[in-house]
Amino acid sequence: MFIAWFLVVFLVAFPKGGVKLGGIPITWGYLFLAISTPPLISVRLLALPLTVSRRLIAAILMILPIQVLCFYALFFYGIVDPPYAISTVTGIFFLPGIFLFVYPPFLPYIDGERLSRYFRWSILFAAVWGIFLFILHPITGHFVEIPYLTVNAGDYGELELTKSINRGLFFKLISTYNNGNLYGVCTLMLLPLYSLLEPKKWRSWIVRLALLLTLSRSVWAGLIVDQLLSIGVLLLRQVNTFPRLYLGGARKRVLALAITVALIFASLLFNASRIAFLFDPNLGGRTAMFGLLASATFLPSHGVGGLQEILYASAIDKFGYAGGVAFLLWMLSPVLLLFVDSSAVQSPTRRAALKGLILYSFLAGIDGGFNFLPTMAFYWFIYMIYLFGWPTAHGSRHVVAEELPSPSFSGASEDALVASASLR
Repeated sequence: MFIAWFLVVFLVAFPKGGVKLGGIPITWGYLFLAISTPPLISVRLLALPLTVSRRLIAAILMILPIQVLCFYALFFYGIVDPPYAISTVTGIFFLPGIFLFVYPPFLPYIDGERLSRYFRWSILFAAVWGIFLFILHPITGHFVEIPYLTVNAGDYGELELTKSINRGLFFKLISTYNNGNLYGVCTLMLLPLYSLLEPKKWRSWIVRLALLLTLSRSVWAGLIVDQLLSIGVLLLRQVNTFPRLYLGGARKRVLALAITVALIFASLLFNASRIAFLFDPNLGGRTAMFGLLASATFLPSHGVGGLQEILYASAIDKFGYAGGVAFLLWMLSPVLLLFVDSSAVQSPTRRAALKGLILYSFLAGIDGGFNFLPTMAFYWFIYMIYLFGWPTAHGSRHVVAEELPSPSFSGASEDALVASASLR
C-alpha cells in the first residue's frame, strides 16, 4: 500500500516534482518506480504464480509489432535524441512490462478502497491547484512554483518562458503538470475511472472545469468525445428494441454534452479569443507532420527518438509504414480484445478503463503527449485495470481477487460498484 500511495501521489498529484540530470528529467514518481520494481520482480518470480490469461496473451501479441520495429530501429540505427529516445523505449518496453507482468499478481494485496481514495484525492488536488493557478496568474502576473514538488527544479522560474501556455488574457491551466495539453491528455485518460469511483458529482465537475480551463482544443475535443462515447453506449444497449428507443439515460448525457459545448464557447469569449481558433486548418502547426509521410519507408530507416504530437503520423515517420500499422494495432488493441474476451463489459471499472484507453487513441491523432511524463505510466496503469480490474476493497493474501466479493466504496452510488480483478 505504501508503494501504491507513493506512486499515485507522485505520478498523479505531483508528476513533475524532481530534478534534471543532463537535460533528462528525473521525477520522484518514475525514480521510485525504478527503485521499487526490482524487488517486486523478485517476489513476482519466486513467490507468485506465473499464469498468463488469454486476454493478456492477446494484448501482448497486438503490442509486440511496435516493440519489434522499435528494437529494429535501435539495433540497426541506434539513438537520435537520447532524452526522447529513453522516453520512447520506456513507454514501449519497460512500462508495459511493469504494469502488465509485475504488478497484476499484487492486486489481491491492495485495498481497493484505499487505492481509490488516493486516486480520487490526487486527481482532485491537481484540478483544484490548476484552477487556483489559473485565477492567480492574471492577478499577480506569476505562478506559485514549489521546486522539487510542483515543478522540476530545473524548470523553476521558467514556466512562462519555456512553455507554450499563453492564451491572451489568461494562461492555459497547467496545474502541477506544467503544460496544459499534458494535463488535459493525462486527466482525460483517468476521467472515466475517476467519474465512476468518485461518489461526489460536484468533484467530477471540478475536474471537468479544470479540463475546460486548459484552453486546449485537443482537450476540448476529448471532452466532447467523452460525452459522445457515453451517449453511443446508451444507444447501443437499446439495439434490441430499435426503432423504439428509451432515451431517459441519454438525456442527461446530451445535456452534459450541450453544457460542455456551451462552456467551450463561453471560455473563448471570456478569454477574448475568436471562433476561428477552434477551426485552425494548420492544427496549431501540426499539419507539417503530414509532409514527412512522403519520404517515409516501409521499415524504420533512422534511429529512435521521440514521437511527435500526431502519433499516427509520427509513428510512420519514425518506424516506417509498417510502424504506422503496428501503432494503429496497438491503439485499437483494447477494443479488439473484446473479440477475444468480452468479460470486460461486465465490470464497471474495466469498462471505464476501456473508455479511457479509447479516449487516448482519439487524442493520439491530435496531441498524444507520448514522450512527456507521466502519459505512458497512466496509459499502462489504465491498461492494467482494463485487463485485470480494480482491486477489491479488502485485499487477501490467500485468494485471487476474482474470488472475492465486489463491495462498493463507502458512500459510493450503486453505479460505482467495483468489479473483481481477474488474474488467471
